[in-house]
Amino acid sequence: MNWQILLNPFTKFSEKTLFFFGLITLFTGSYTAFLCGVTFDSMIEVHLNSEMTFLNSLKENSFYLVLITVLLFAFGKIINKRTRIIDIVNTAFLFRISFYFMAMLTAFPILKSVENEIKKNINSLDKLVIKPLDMILLLLITCVILLLLVYAFILLFQGFKTATNAKKPIHFIFLGLLLLFAEIISISILPLI
Repeated sequence: MNWQILLNPFTKFSEKTLFFFGLITLFTGSYTAFLCGVTFDSMIEVHLNSEMTFLNSLKENSFYLVLITVLLFAFGKIINKRTRIIDIVNTAFLFRISFYFMAMLTAFPILKSVENEIKKNINSLDKLVIKPLDMILLLLITCVILLLLVYAFILLFQGFKTATNAKKPIHFIFLGLLLLFAEIISISILPLI
C-alpha cells in the first residue's frame, strides 16, 4: 500500500478531486453525526446529543470548515503570497473527516451504558461499577479516537505545508498556536450561532 495516499493525499490527488470528495464527506459526515446523535460542540470535540438534527450538524461542520479555512488562509498568505484558497479549503475538508469517524465511535452503545452508569452514581463514584469487558471496549474506543485525532492533525499539517510551502519550524509553531486559537473561538462562538 502506498502510505503517501493516506498521509499526504494533497500530493496525490488534484484539487478538484479533493474538493468534491470533501463536499461529499461534509454532507455524509453531517448526516452520520445526525444518525448517531452526536454533536461537534467545538472544533475537536464530539459528544452525544440525542436532539441533534441534520441541519444543526451541517451548520456545526460548516462553521468549523469556514473557521479553519479563514484562519489558515490568512496565515498562509503571510507565509506565502501564492497560497491558494482551494488548497486551504481542501485541507479543512480532510481535517474534518476523522471527526466523522469519531462520531460513529462515540455512538457505540457501550459508551452510552458507561455514561448512564456514571450519571447514576455521580455523587458517589466509589459505587461506580463498570464491567471489565465494558472497560476494555471503552479503552479500545478511546485509543482509536486518539489515533483518529492524531491522523486529523497529520492531514492538517501536511495540507497546510503543501498549500503554503511552509518549511520553517516557526511556521508550524504558529500553526499550533493558531489551532489553539481556533479551538477557543469555536467554543465561544458556536453557541451564539
